[in-house]
Amino acid sequence: MVQTFNIPWAAWYGDVDLKLEFPDTWDINIYQMQDTPELSQEDIKKAFSNPIGTSTIQEIAKGKSNAVIAVEDISRPIQAESILEIVLNQLNMAGITNDNITLIYALGAHRPMNRQDSIKKVGLKIVDKIKIENHHPYENLVYIGDSYKDTPIFINKTYYDAEVKIAIGCVIPHPLAGYGGGAKVVLPGLCGIQTLEANHQAGVRGVGIGLGIVTDLRKDIEDTCKKAGLDFSINIIPTMTRKVGGIFAGDFIKAHRKAMELAKEVYSTNLPPDLDLDIGFFNLYPEDTELSQALKGLNFFLKSKSFIKREGAIVLLTAASEGRGFHSLLGETGGKLYKNWGDTVIFKGILKKKKFCIFSQNINRRDVLHYYPDTTIFHTNFQELVKDLEKMYGNTPKIGIFPSSNQLPKEF
Repeated sequence: MVQTFNIPWAAWYGDVDLKLEFPDTWDINIYQMQDTPELSQEDIKKAFSNPIGTSTIQEIAKGKSNAVIAVEDISRPIQAESILEIVLNQLNMAGITNDNITLIYALGAHRPMNRQDSIKKVGLKIVDKIKIENHHPYENLVYIGDSYKDTPIFINKTYYDAEVKIAIGCVIPHPLAGYGGGAKVVLPGLCGIQTLEANHQAGVRGVGIGLGIVTDLRKDIEDTCKKAGLDFSINIIPTMTRKVGGIFAGDFIKAHRKAMELAKEVYSTNLPPDLDLDIGFFNLYPEDTELSQALKGLNFFLKSKSFIKREGAIVLLTAASEGRGFHSLLGETGGKLYKNWGDTVIFKGILKKKKFCIFSQNINRRDVLHYYPDTTIFHTNFQELVKDLEKMYGNTPKIGIFPSSNQLPKEF
């Protein structure tokens, strides 16, 4: 006999339920985040009619001749077509035609987006309506000075030269910047590799990091954004199923802070007191497009380490639909800040006594060892993973399943 649990799987590449089967002797609970209902299109429009700390897009764009809209790539969960239609309509009403609007994918150091990616992210109507570019962290940059933390600012020239600057981003947990969205669409999204390296160095060393708070790195990001300019920031809280559950538009700091307040409620996850798990299963959906994003599966654990036994196991579950993935700063051999995570304090200290496991059907062991230590237990067959864990923890282990990478413990 078996017991079955379904988890969401393969964002952008099917968005299906993955069935996980366990022996019926295992003591298993699934811990869901609070979540929130999807907003109606009318509710979304209200955020643009009543922006936080700024004028409307139409008022900002009046008398201007061109505009740039920065949008995150498909490593982030929201499909942006309905939001972009509102933005384009307001720009058009202000007199800026579609011929003078450019959409730039704020890639940071991620891979470029192709046409099929664009259709997924912004819809075919948008793809066929306006000019779309990929940010390049090595080219088309202009140096505009240093941030207050002495980060040299190299910014996308097309973006910097635009008369109206708009950004759309998801406010989801991030280990270095606290949350995504807001100014983070500009840095790292639209900056050069030197800027990315300087901004990320402290965080990679473990200085100033913190999930869900305004970190020092976030302050550096916002100072950079102030110098580069951002006229209108659109901040989205995704639901569990990647729909728009909240939207806060306007000033890139004030609107973002309001979004953070809702984010803390939506991602909040109740844990029983004195929970003491043998094994925690952490699903990477909706950031499961590639293995290079998988470390975020540790976010929940790192924020509340006490609920898994000292010698328990942590299992990351990721569709990794694009395989190993790409990150020119942190993920590629020779990248300026690339290193195996096994050489960091996370694995040498925090996880030292724990078993670390990864399940994915779209990568191989060499992909895993590019990022993680050789002690990593890796399987492409879930039942083989279950057998391995049962050998280590017996046939009555206590298990917790956490189905979303956006989850954070309620105490947070």
